[in-house]
Amino acid sequence: MEYIKTEFHKIERGEPSFLGIDGGKINSKIWFCGIEFGGTLKEMSKYYKNTTKYYDSDKFVLPIPYRADAGNFETSKYDLFLSEMIINMFNIQNISRSDYLKDNLYNKNSDIFKLNLYPLSKVNISSNEEINDIIKIPTDDYYNKYFELRKVFLKSLITTFKPKKIICTSVKNSELQFVEAFFGNKAQLNYERRDIELMGINDKLKKFKIIEVSSNDLSLIIIPFPGMGKGNLNSYNDVINMANYLRDNYL
Repeated sequence: MEYIKTEFHKIERGEPSFLGIDGGKINSKIWFCGIEFGGTLKEMSKYYKNTTKYYDSDKFVLPIPYRADAGNFETSKYDLFLSEMIINMFNIQNISRSDYLKDNLYNKNSDIFKLNLYPLSKVNISSNEEINDIIKIPTDDYYNKYFELRKVFLKSLITTFKPKKIICTSVKNSELQFVEAFFGNKAQLNYERRDIELMGINDKLKKFKIIEVSSNDLSLIIIPFPGMGKGNLNSYNDVINMANYLRDNYL
């Protein structure tokens, strides 16, 4: 837990920190971004102690996080969904999603780099008790004052490493947070929304929303969250169909 507190204090001081970012191949042109690391702060602390590793980059002041294997996270539903999505997006042959998760997903030679908007782990998007009790900051400050500091760091990453596309996995009504995180207030943005239908289980069409926001050489592709919930990609069938649609229409 001391590592998490130390890294968060760096954010408080406006210093760079990869806290809450899974990592991978930072020179890849396609990145993924979630909202936050899932689980308790205790689980997050174990993750950094037992699973996270780092490699150096001559482009950046901090070493880059990655993982050589999945450690105790081989059954993470989000990571399994994400692995299935990447396999289909990149048309990767002869590997299962479980093997891809273990050996490739956030490896330093991965196909992607993985970010999260916020630095601290939470059990769900509405749970803020540990932030108040352990980190000891008000919830409003975490989502406003400290998010402003976080955005400076995220923008420095895209300025330095220049990804072409960031695929953002969004729960309902969180789309604007991704736009705020990666584009400045004065950026001239191009916006496109697509309401699409993909074949679900039992040959029933399911409706999904994709938003693309772009400026200069960076494009955000905001898709539904891969997990349970209304409007989400809540089955491997949904994930595979969305991956195929992204490959054919956005990549």
